[in-house]
Amino acid sequence: MRSDCPNKERCGSCSWSHIPYAKQLQQKLSDINGSFRLKQLDTEVREIVASPKTDHYRNRMDFVIDFEGRVGMREKGKWWRVIDGHTCFLGMERIEELFSAVRAWAQSAGLSFYDRKAHTGLLRYAVIRASTLGETMVIIVTSQPGDEEPKLGESLVALAALVALAAPVTFVHSINHTESDVSFGTELHTISGSGFIEEHVRGSTYHITPNAFFQTNPCAAARLQDTVAEFAGDLTDKTLLDLYCGSGFFSVPLAHGAKRTIGIEFIEDAIRDARINAGLNQVEIEFHPAKTEEHDWGQYDADVVILDPPRMGLHDKTLEDVLRIQPHTIVYVSCHYKNFARELVRLRTIYDVKAIRAIDMFPHTPHVELVTKLVKR
Repeated sequence: MRSDCPNKERCGSCSWSHIPYAKQLQQKLSDINGSFRLKQLDTEVREIVASPKTDHYRNRMDFVIDFEGRVGMREKGKWWRVIDGHTCFLGMERIEELFSAVRAWAQSAGLSFYDRKAHTGLLRYAVIRASTLGETMVIIVTSQPGDEEPKLGESLVALAALVALAAPVTFVHSINHTESDVSFGTELHTISGSGFIEEHVRGSTYHITPNAFFQTNPCAAARLQDTVAEFAGDLTDKTLLDLYCGSGFFSVPLAHGAKRTIGIEFIEDAIRDARINAGLNQVEIEFHPAKTEEHDWGQYDADVVILDPPRMGLHDKTLEDVLRIQPHTIVYVSCHYKNFARELVRLRTIYDVKAIRAIDMFPHTPHVELVTKLVKR
């Protein structure tokens, strides 16, 4: 067991940290191939790319504030219980440094804490993001302030000034108007700083706002991009379609070599970031805010399609569309290999697996990215 985590048995965020890293990689390969065998697929993954960093690699940590003012990570399997003061050795060092100040503020500000059973109270989450460029973002997620609004405003300004003493920080107040226990809100107020941070990967610059997704492990992100670029191949005179494009993590660098690039993403914050990222990197990309399963993406007649769906995999309608439209080349990026194995059963009726590679973006956890090149038979 690693000494980095004093609460490993209670937290579980680093559930594989007792396994030597080389064995973690082999186990992930074994688990992926086991899922394929269960589906009677003859595909085998033989290559896994290690993360260049195995600790302090996560660029975002969502710390829970519970109804009694505890601030930290949840206990394993107990959504209602928080380990007070517990961060995680997987989070970047700057996140750990800022956590102490944010926790002390939350527990001494005299503001109410959110009760997830009664749906009352104010303070819900403290989200801390960081980039390899040294930029950081602190997001305090609250309920609608109500009577506590004047006191909250003054307190947030004071905390923003405090954390800014340590390093460049942008500070954001996020309001969740619903009872849903999520670590983001739809109403954002920038208290200090720019309201965003930036990251660089393989020469591309990315603009990251509070609600937009970005690859959790920026240290290994270049290796993921390299694999997708390799599998996409020469894009000269070709149309590239990036489904579930997010803020343009794949489409922005690949657009330099393509004749035409299109991105589809239903999260409007991500689309706004994607358009900014295209401008920052001087590429022309058509971004459309839409759900993939509701968009007529067959109209673009794309030569290469990138599929990077959320953990649940492709929507049933999207899978049907893929099998109907039959683009020549698909580069499928999956963060849940079991769901991908289920979908591959159908995809293999039309497509051959030309290349497949695992990328370990999540050391000390059972999670892994899987990139597959599918070519129409």
